[in-house]
Amino acid sequence: MIRSTIHKNILKNLGKKTFLTEFNDITLLKLSAFFHDVGKIKGIKKHELIGADIFEKSISKELSLGSRATKFVSRLIKHHLDVVKLYFLREENKDISEEINFFWYENRDIAGHIFVLTLADIYGTSEDDQFLDKIRLFIIYLQEYYFDFYTKNIIEKPLLSGKEIMEILNLPQSPLIGRIKQQLLKKQIKGEIKTKDQAVSFIRSLKL
Repeated sequence: MIRSTIHKNILKNLGKKTFLTEFNDITLLKLSAFFHDVGKIKGIKKHELIGADIFEKSISKELSLGSRATKFVSRLIKHHLDVVKLYFLREENKDISEEINFFWYENRDIAGHIFVLTLADIYGTSEDDQFLDKIRLFIIYLQEYYFDFYTKNIIEKPLLSGKEIMEILNLPQSPLIGRIKQQLLKKQIKGEIKTKDQAVSFIRSLKL
């Protein structure tokens, strides 16, 4: 099921991450699967966020995990519902291209792990084979979107540096420059800004 669902260029990265502990990413993926619903002790609502926080601040210390391993597992717990959330948004006939863009921007390096965790979670908790098949097809769609659209149209690297923003707007160095840069980056990930000229026009249009 995994090999027929996850693209080979994404799947090949699984097992390649190493950490300061004796664990690799496959071991930590299994650990994530074990703890992914730990946040439910506080309730269902936002349990993925609560669970990530519990793991990072408590469980990881009990297990004596290093900071990189802790961050890796916490991210997987935090994002383990992302695929299902996106699926249900699309089922409501909503345009979710922006949400998919941000999914890939935030999770590109762990997307394969998230897909495996998603499939394992549904396979282990649902008796609805049809739903599992729908999620499998949706994961395939997410990967097609990534290779066919995201990589060709979305510019992740900021089109303007902080120094350029200061020069264009005649502003001194301050936290405001960082906020402007973040606003610009969000527009890039949304796919609304693709060129440097567009970036310049955007920051000039901001009401500071």
